[in-house]
Amino acid sequence: MEAWDRAVATMKKGETSKFTVPEMYLSGGPDCWRKNLPDDGQDVIFEFELVAVRPITDLFGDGGVIQNLLEESDDYGQSPKTTDEVQIHFITTVKVSDEETAPLVEQGQSVDFRMASPSLNNMLCAKAIHKALLSMKAGTSVRLVCRSDYAAGDQGDEERGVPPKASVVVCLSLLQIYEFDDAGKKASWEENLVVRKAIVPIRNRLCPGWDGTWCKVKIKSVKVGEEEKLGEEMIVNTIVGKGELCDALEAASARMRKGEVALITVKPIPSLHAPGAPDLEISGTANVVYNVEMIDFGNPPPEEGPSDSTDLLEFCKKQKEQGSAHFKSGRIRLAYERYSRVVALTPRYKRPLGSSSSVEVFEDPEERREAEELKKTCRLNLAACALKLDLAYSASRFCDEVLKEEPGNIKALYRRAQGLLGSNDFEEAVRDCKSILELEPTNKDARLLMQKVKQAEKEQLKKQKERFGASLARELA
Repeated sequence: MEAWDRAVATMKKGETSKFTVPEMYLSGGPDCWRKNLPDDGQDVIFEFELVAVRPITDLFGDGGVIQNLLEESDDYGQSPKTTDEVQIHFITTVKVSDEETAPLVEQGQSVDFRMASPSLNNMLCAKAIHKALLSMKAGTSVRLVCRSDYAAGDQGDEERGVPPKASVVVCLSLLQIYEFDDAGKKASWEENLVVRKAIVPIRNRLCPGWDGTWCKVKIKSVKVGEEEKLGEEMIVNTIVGKGELCDALEAASARMRKGEVALITVKPIPSLHAPGAPDLEISGTANVVYNVEMIDFGNPPPEEGPSDSTDLLEFCKKQKEQGSAHFKSGRIRLAYERYSRVVALTPRYKRPLGSSSSVEVFEDPEERREAEELKKTCRLNLAACALKLDLAYSASRFCDEVLKEEPGNIKALYRRAQGLLGSNDFEEAVRDCKSILELEPTNKDARLLMQKVKQAEKEQLKKQKERFGASLARELA
């Protein structure tokens, strides 16, 4: 009745209040209540307790999908993003009337839902579910009333038992938001080589990192498609970055929390899977999926490295040596990560916490000189790693950084020329070779590389002639 609407609108959740209502406001409402009201003009006293407030939302603003909140979560985490993957529970029924629904159409318990591509989830009302999930938190439940154009349309869905032009009701719960992490990119490798999906996520920022933390890892399974490649579970006690795990699991373990279980999806590049446990021979084009649990790990060192500049310099020297050992043993990506770490830890300046001005990282002139020399060596080594990994552009950029400070560095010029050759930038590659020969006229490697560049240019021009014709090839030359 009108009095109830006016009274409840002034209340807060959990409040209990009494309202004195004049006869003029006692209209409307259920018959079972009105028949007990006095008819002699007396005021009536109602006592209300506001138990819950459930928002009703028009998700698309056109009345097509109406959302009722059934259960609000106490979770203070974030809602899913459009790039996330989530786990949901849903029950779908056909709406008969406002109070009645037909038998079950669809049901899913612990179903994975890809936010990036809702239409590919092969699910009724996927667009409405996607929209609702964007504002939900783990543990939240809602009821969605979806008009036919957001459900099975005018034609209906005979296979699912949805009549033409029928509205559909979806009871939806968000169970968890999977944590995704490009572990390879975090290790300074290429994107999407090693992607970690935490299926038992742990709310803790602490992870082992790459700087020598002991950890205990359980490899539960390894699958290529539906084929299981691991005979039985393996438990490995190791130090992250030492190389006892394969490159892919080294990168993933560095990012995992204690108690976390994750699916690690890895590109089928043999050097990512061996050497190192579980030491598998991988062929074909299908991605490899490792099921891994981080059982335990020690106390990781500070992410920013030692606070004392002398200790920091010694730490960086050891990391460079470790990278060189990996390079010599053919573990190029592990070497790449260590050299990148040294470069990141040795900037010229830093800004102390709470300060508005920058200061020298290494105040002692001798330490500063050693740090700059170490950083230059690591950049040159990164260029060598990049060339091994066919990352020609990256190799050139590392050399650019060295040549800014030392334009006549022979090694940087040579490796940049190699990178430029790999990028088909023949003119610049020849220019670098000539610069080397001006500095060292007897440098045989530079002469051979220049010949190789000119030969590659001729071969490319020949291919262009075959493909585009002689006239266009002349324009491109």
